[in-house]
Amino acid sequence: MTAPGGPAVRRRPEALGFRVRTGAAAANRSYTWRVPGPSLTPRETAVLAAVERRLSNPEIATELFISVRTVESHIASLKRKLGADTRVELMSAARDQRERQTTVRLPRNAFVGRETDLERLAGLFAEHRWITVTGSGGVGKTRLALEFAVRGSAERAPVVVELEHAGPGDVVARIARALDLEAAPGADVTTSLALALASHPYLLVLDNADRVGAAVGEIVARLQASAPELHVLATSRTPIGDAAEAVLTLAPLDVDGPDSAALAMFLDRLSSAGRAAAAPMTLSTSAPATADRQVAARVCARLDGLPLALELAAAVVRHLSLEELAERLDRDFATLDRAVPEGRHRTLETAFDWSWDLLTDEEREVLRRLAALPRTFDVDLAAAVTHPGAEGVVLRLLDHSLLVPAGGRPRRFRLLAVMREFVHARTDPVVIREVLQQHAEYLASTTQGFVRQARIDDSPQAHHVSETLCPEVNAALRWALAAGHPAALRLASSLSIGVEQYGSDVDSVRTLAMAARDDVVLASASPEQLLLLGNALLFLDVELVGELAERALVLAGDSDDDRARLAARHLAGAADAYREREASALEHLAVAEELATALGDQWELASVRQMRGIAHLHAAPRQTERALVEFEAAMRGYALAGDTMHVNNARFMMAFAAAESGLEPDRAARWASECVDYARSVGNTHELAHACLVQARLHPESPAEADNIDSLIATFRRLGDLRCLTRSLLLQARTVSPEASVGLLEQALSVAETAGDRGHQVTALERLVDAHRALGDGVRTQVALGRLEAITRSDAAVAAPA
Repeated sequence: MTAPGGPAVRRRPEALGFRVRTGAAAANRSYTWRVPGPSLTPRETAVLAAVERRLSNPEIATELFISVRTVESHIASLKRKLGADTRVELMSAARDQRERQTTVRLPRNAFVGRETDLERLAGLFAEHRWITVTGSGGVGKTRLALEFAVRGSAERAPVVVELEHAGPGDVVARIARALDLEAAPGADVTTSLALALASHPYLLVLDNADRVGAAVGEIVARLQASAPELHVLATSRTPIGDAAEAVLTLAPLDVDGPDSAALAMFLDRLSSAGRAAAAPMTLSTSAPATADRQVAARVCARLDGLPLALELAAAVVRHLSLEELAERLDRDFATLDRAVPEGRHRTLETAFDWSWDLLTDEEREVLRRLAALPRTFDVDLAAAVTHPGAEGVVLRLLDHSLLVPAGGRPRRFRLLAVMREFVHARTDPVVIREVLQQHAEYLASTTQGFVRQARIDDSPQAHHVSETLCPEVNAALRWALAAGHPAALRLASSLSIGVEQYGSDVDSVRTLAMAARDDVVLASASPEQLLLLGNALLFLDVELVGELAERALVLAGDSDDDRARLAARHLAGAADAYREREASALEHLAVAEELATALGDQWELASVRQMRGIAHLHAAPRQTERALVEFEAAMRGYALAGDTMHVNNARFMMAFAAAESGLEPDRAARWASECVDYARSVGNTHELAHACLVQARLHPESPAEADNIDSLIATFRRLGDLRCLTRSLLLQARTVSPEASVGLLEQALSVAETAGDRGHQVTALERLVDAHRALGDGVRTQVALGRLEAITRSDAAVAAPA
């Protein structure tokens, strides 16, 4: 590596007095690099430093308050001890002596997950002479700086200065002490420092500069003005703020995936911490080890990948099992404590107190209110729950590394979970309740405009907005339901449209199910709002949708409000279609069709026709051809209404019906392929999973599709689509042995029961009967037959599409 800003001279670490270890040894190293040199007295050390700064003998005598003769005596002794014949050689020996005495201490444990950050630091130093590494308390700033001093800047002798307990007036003295400089009272120590640091390419590491930022900025500016080869690496939770400073913000370790950096670090610390109260955790591919890794990954995610929190958690596992730790962390972080070391990193609280103490009263108050928000926020939401003009405070909190970016556009931010709990402990519960109410009201108001356009906007941008908003609205709705706040109904209506139009997630649909059972919500819901709720819950709980439909029919009654009557009949037809009550479904939908036609509502008309197609599919016997006609009519209606997503959804139903019937496999494949292309173009995960399910149904024996089914099962679980999850489990059961199929069929039956999906319950039980019979298990065959008879209440089972 070429020294940034300096000559292309590569000096081996050994030449600087460093002993370098590589490979496995480097993973468990403790660096204290101080190679023994000639034994010098303190006065000789001071004289040698002055010689290195090119001071003459009289100048040295004046600075150290000794005679010129004494200076000459010390220089003679130094030449003899250091093997120097001339003053120039003595200056060179002084640099070598300083390099040999440079000390950098690194912990013994492995340095994990920061290689890219080391590369980023090196890249920044190619353009800048001063880098400040910022980040929240416990994120690993000091460790990164020391690693870079050892590994990333071999051409420069590191000088490490700890400023944790320094005051503004101590900074110069601490740097001087690190350089063994001694100056006369009243002398300009900074000038002496600059001369010393100009004598050789140095890397000055100023660690924990938070409390002395202004003093650091002043001294670094003076030093670099006189020492053009000097590079400075500072660590601080807040940028120093100098124009010459470049900032590298250090994020917590990544927690995503089975090989995440956070998990790798946590497992390393577990292996070295000792686990007296828990069985050793192996890292093989055995089932127990896999389970342990999953729990460890859960711990890492809960702790947001914050290295200090991971270190503390690993220390706790000496006394608790990994599962116990995970369960306690789900409640709070009180277990994250350790007896040693003393100081700001003994607990998370001591680490965060350091930052808290640096805040103004206004910054603390804004942080309290932001910490009360359940999830992420943008600047507008931050201002809404704090006070007008708080935008600047939010940016200052970002500078303090108390907020972290959460992506999105406009940019969103959040507090780490451990930081949120720290701030909650310092916040009046009344303030938290007030913020949660403001959050719910803000989202209930601001989402209205978005959902009004949702039916005709399937752009990737709209999907991104929905992905951001749905979890936020879900959190606000949960609070509103618990508090009995009237915003709950508006939030539920908006969330219903969002999950139906852009794709669901299991948490959101479960919250909608809570809203659909909430007395406060139901007391004020109109038939139109009940229809929105019901449409979003059709693939989760059909019986619940039936209850909503009954309520909507009562509300609409003999009303002359055609909109209310349309919504009630539409919802009742949908519920009966999925409950396989074809005649009743068609009766309700016929009335709904007349009302939609009279109102000229193309979208409702298309949706009614799509439901009629579903009713035909669930008829006994199945009416596939009639269903295809209705789905095709629905596609045309949705197109007229401008709803491209539902055009695609109706096409998926055509593809699935054709694939299931086996009548038109080529057309089914073509329609499914078109659905895949559409879903990928807009980023709709739910519609993509639908299309892939059809493709897997067409080619269940294909090895590629077998892997695809595994992925589909996980996806539909995450989406909360229990109907398609059941279909996927039933499909996978066809591809395995009878022994393996039993477990899959039991899962499918359980999911179908949860969803109130009678047709798939029947299908699962019929196939369980066959599987047990094929295995020669007469007892379980009879049990399955009994369960089947209890559902059908007849000898003939009614089959449903599998």
